Amino acid sequence: MKKTLHPFWFNVSPWVILGTLAILIPILTIMTIRGVQRQQASITELLREKGFAMIRSFEAAIRTGPGQPWNAFLLQKFLMETSRHADIDYVVITDRSGTIIADSDPTVIGDQYDMNLSLEKIAADLDPGWRQFVRSDGADTFEVYKSLPTVKIDLGGDAIIGQIKPPLILFIGLDTGPLSLTKTADMRHTIWMGIIFFLIGCSGIISLILAQAYRSSESSLSRMTILSDTIIDKMPIGLVLLDARKKLTTMNPAGEALLGLQMKEMLGKPLMDRLPPSWQELITGSDHAAPAQETEIEYPLGSGKTISLDMVVTRLSEEKGAFIGYLLLFRDMTEMILLRKEMAQTQRLASLGSLAAGIAHEIRNPLSSIKGFATYFREKYKDTPEDGEIAEVLIGEVERLNRVIGQLLDFARPLTMKRRDTELRGLIGHSLRMVGPQAAEKGIHIERNLPEEKLFAWIDDDRISQVLLNLYLNAFDAMEPGGLLTVSLSQPTDTMREITVSDTGRGIHRQDLPHVYDPYFTTKSSGTGLGLAIVHRIVEAHNGHVHIRSEEEEGTSVTILLPAEEAFQTSKRKGKDS
Repeated sequence: MKKTLHPFWFNVSPWVILGTLAILIPILTIMTIRGVQRQQASITELLREKGFAMIRSFEAAIRTGPGQPWNAFLLQKFLMETSRHADIDYVVITDRSGTIIADSDPTVIGDQYDMNLSLEKIAADLDPGWRQFVRSDGADTFEVYKSLPTVKIDLGGDAIIGQIKPPLILFIGLDTGPLSLTKTADMRHTIWMGIIFFLIGCSGIISLILAQAYRSSESSLSRMTILSDTIIDKMPIGLVLLDARKKLTTMNPAGEALLGLQMKEMLGKPLMDRLPPSWQELITGSDHAAPAQETEIEYPLGSGKTISLDMVVTRLSEEKGAFIGYLLLFRDMTEMILLRKEMAQTQRLASLGSLAAGIAHEIRNPLSSIKGFATYFREKYKDTPEDGEIAEVLIGEVERLNRVIGQLLDFARPLTMKRRDTELRGLIGHSLRMVGPQAAEKGIHIERNLPEEKLFAWIDDDRISQVLLNLYLNAFDAMEPGGLLTVSLSQPTDTMREITVSDTGRGIHRQDLPHVYDPYFTTKSSGTGLGLAIVHRIVEAHNGHVHIRSEEEEGTSVTILLPAEEAFQTSKRKGKDS
């Protein structure tokens, strides 16, 4: 089943996004509000300083006026001229009761000014003050004010002279329109800057997340690459990757060993030119067959030999279905085929053994009767030498046939093993002494290649003695007088013992070697053909192995490998005890 790869954003936790917003939004909101507040404070401070400067200018103008006392006319004219300034909305002078003495708008003289202010407090305070408010006409006004305790005005015969309550108070209203536009622009700029900073912050955090994801992906990819390379290199089967043009992209060491090719030499080159036609047909046929094909195929080696490979060819495609190449997996089936043949041979031997056991039981009963009659006739005609001799021959042949049947029954019935630690030098010496007279009679020389140290094996000594005697007798039958029988003992590993019996006889034909373990297979004029079959069976029962090397007219060498696990452990225990 293919695993779908999702985009990066599907793998980002929503808590990461929410946490990012929870951090950025409050910070940028506070920064924006504080920026707006700083701009508001700057504008207010600018208007306040501007208004206070106008008040000081007004006071200076009155003190250094026309050289005569200010009267209502001059004051009114001065206020009207002053209010024409672009930044001034109005100029008002009242007494401390709020009565307008002079105004840039002459129509309101004598009216009461805004009573929301504490004019008594303003009149008593020598420092200027300010306020920002919205007038009745909706205009936003910044107003500065200050009492004028030192200003004296001659109002002449004005009707309101008796109502003036000094000191006078000056009010100047400043136009905030241009500054409001600037304030709006600055606020808009601040908000946009906040948005930009928010986007930059989000981009930065996203970049950090992407960088972390990239490092994590790169680390994961590196680990996966190392893991896949290790798996491919250590695979016990051959692996070959071809691209869409059938050029080699990857081949593991097992594949190099099986195909006899070097990846460095073949990388990026068409591999089809180096493969047999059967392989080319299999790879090309996968374009129109099932996604994976498995078959046994022959591969010729450079030495002229051919090995059998179990091969799987698979077309490789991307997630979207685009074809990218071929995957070839193969393993050497030579040993498996040999094991199959050995298993078939074992099954055949088992079947023959069962058949032979049944036949042997059926033959033995009449043989006993024949031997009994032969013994009877020998006693009856003992005075007739010729008849007695015939009876003796009959008895001998019956006994020989009984021995053959006994061997057949021994071969057919399950082996019972009585294994123990056995010293092999003594066992081999005893078996050679048993055949010594027969060797001397045939003129056969015996050579022993035995180590000085004692070697033990975990075996049934009677069964192994039977094996050795069978091998000796086969060697005697194969040699002429003057031949040489060599018996060797060695220790290839701590857990194995090796006994080799070699002769200088006529050897075994190559075509006969695969059948030497078959029951009743023999090339001799006499014999039952069970000798090597029994040898093979006994050694296999010991979890050992038998190997025969033979060349025609150059002799035969039979090697027996016997386990020594228990003997090895026993020697270790004895070493510790000593």
